[in-house]
Amino acid sequence: MGIHAENLYKHYNIGGQTVRALDGVSLDIADGEYVTIVGASGSGKSTLMNILGCLDSPSAGRYFLDEREVGGLSDGELSEIRSRRIGFIFQSFNLIAGLSALENVELPLLYRRIPKKQRGDIALEALESVGLSDRALHRPSELSGGQQQRVAIARAIAADPQMILADEPCGNLDSKSGAEVLDILNALNKSGKTIVMITHNEDTARKAERLVRISDGRILN
Repeated sequence: MGIHAENLYKHYNIGGQTVRALDGVSLDIADGEYVTIVGASGSGKSTLMNILGCLDSPSAGRYFLDEREVGGLSDGELSEIRSRRIGFIFQSFNLIAGLSALENVELPLLYRRIPKKQRGDIALEALESVGLSDRALHRPSELSGGQQQRVAIARAIAADPQMILADEPCGNLDSKSGAEVLDILNALNKSGKTIVMITHNEDTARKAERLVRISDGRILN
């Protein structure tokens, strides 16, 4: 799943002042590439990720997914892209506390109206791929931080998306758990998925094939 972002701007008006979260960002990511976007807090990296994930739209500029301009798509078409073609991984895991690991992974499949038996089989396979099939019936509170993030990854890949967007996926993890998550992302990339990871951590950033630096809403390299 290839990305072409052309002269993106994102401005917010806060307290009568204009904040330039993105200030003319252009970026190309090839299908199957593994790219890290690295920058300090407030650099614009999360704003950029939200636009790349079709969660937000730019104030100006053009964004294409597989040569299709996103700006001209309806809300329904954008929702379809998010549910079928993009998997999201967040720093805070975003798991539902009252559901088991298996039920959390099933959620995106439920929204796609996949039958219950098939949902369970797909979700269990996704958990197995991240080494957690034996924790399928455990709730998030019964799992370590690293295990919770692996459940979140299983949820992201259950619908077999073409692209994974990971926002600080190791931010709340110890070094060992973080390394395990990065190994999984690397394996997903080798299986053909496009990986875009957002981080402020230089060591984490260097795990990708290509590193893109952002500061004050502008790409530096």
